[in-house]
Amino acid sequence: MSKIKRIAFAGLVVAMIAAFIVLPGCKDGEPQVIIETVTETVTETVTETVVETVEEEGGYAFYEEMREFAKANQEYAGAPAAGHTLAFTNIMGGIPFCEDVWQNVQDQWVLAGGSPDDIFYADNQYDATIGLKNADIMLAKNPDVLINFQFDSKVNSIISTKFTQAGIPIIAVDVPTPNAPFMGVNNFYVSYLGGQYAVEAVEASGGIDTLDAIILIQFPAGGDVLMLRSEGFYQAFVDKYGADVIDPITHRADGGAGEAEQANKAMTDILSTIPDAENVAMTSINEQTMSGCIAAIQTAGRWDPEKWFIVTMGCDDVGKQQIRDGLTDGSVAFYPERYGEYLVPASVALMNGELVPPFLYVENVVINADNIDEWYPE
Repeated sequence: MSKIKRIAFAGLVVAMIAAFIVLPGCKDGEPQVIIETVTETVTETVTETVVETVEEEGGYAFYEEMREFAKANQEYAGAPAAGHTLAFTNIMGGIPFCEDVWQNVQDQWVLAGGSPDDIFYADNQYDATIGLKNADIMLAKNPDVLINFQFDSKVNSIISTKFTQAGIPIIAVDVPTPNAPFMGVNNFYVSYLGGQYAVEAVEASGGIDTLDAIILIQFPAGGDVLMLRSEGFYQAFVDKYGADVIDPITHRADGGAGEAEQANKAMTDILSTIPDAENVAMTSINEQTMSGCIAAIQTAGRWDPEKWFIVTMGCDDVGKQQIRDGLTDGSVAFYPERYGEYLVPASVALMNGELVPPFLYVENVVINADNIDEWYPE
């Protein structure tokens, strides 16, 4: 089995486990039972695939070495990107999160010895059709590696098939792509972290009896793994209070692919179904989505920052401003300005025939009004 195939297989198996972590309506303890059951079924296969590969190929030493240069913001030893080409498709140009990712990829590419002329860029514009067209354009350029930042999981499957047939490795960003290492966040973990933060606030405000609603603004088109970015928030409440208490007050809505307009409509619809709800805990997949939700709440005349406890995901420039303006209570930081520190080392590793881990997760913390200046001084 080739290196890329072995990495992809291991990633897909672990993703299968992740997909079973959270199921709406699970009773206390059920998620753990599910995890243990699935783990027993696939552990032997994962162990044989990953351990055999790591031992045979020498592990991820090259990638880790490149990561050290990236984290230190230093030139990579040996200029491993020199003479290679890299393609990058951005999920949506102009959005602060995406712009931070793209800028850091460019900076790290130069540090790795790559030429600015040898990195190809396309804007997917949060459009699945455009994303597929861009992938075809990049395929025609025959890059050594594609960094695929595209929101539609179905389109990612098509892209994977085309690039795999062409022998071009892919690194997926935030939304999984079959046969590709995944770079981004552990979606269940970051959402659960935000949920725990919200639970603490509910407890400090008098307990679950004071809460009228829990709202999850979701992203179904991103696939099961992206759904975990909100379902973890729900699970934190279930683990604390039980599904029997949480399910009746939980409301889910499709907020679209991460833009304010779709989220505004989804939030307006939710508000009409809970006309008497005042004390609400809410999360969304990113800050652009939450901008649309907050606008809908304000338009409906129901905005009260003392009664709406909001935790967002990403902490990009929009998220930082929301915290400073008192619109949100916290954001789980994804550090998009550091994504290139993972993506470029992984890219040059693949370009040089080396292995990369199946999952490249960033570290996360909850940013709020108390610590934002520590992490992001003005």
